[in-house]
Amino acid sequence: MKELLETSLVERLGEHPILRKRFEGILDIAENTNGDVITADEAEQRAIEEVRQLGNEMLHDWAKKRVTESAKELKKQENKVMGHGKKK
Repeated sequence: MKELLETSLVERLGEHPILRKRFEGILDIAENTNGDVITADEAEQRAIEEVRQLGNEMLHDWAKKRVTESAKELKKQENKVMGHGKKK
């Protein structure tokens, strides 16, 4: 946990480019970089959609990493376990 605290947010987001892009989108809304957010309702609606997408993408990223870690752990426990591929 201490290692995570010492790693900057930018470095951590560098390992998750999809999440970084989504956070940049949220910042674009907050800063109104396109100049097209006129009302607070528009800003809120766009922010809600970005946060929904962020949650979805985060879960996909997490699941992919978890599957990889589980497969590695299983292979350590049982050398006979084979990954998906051609049968021999």
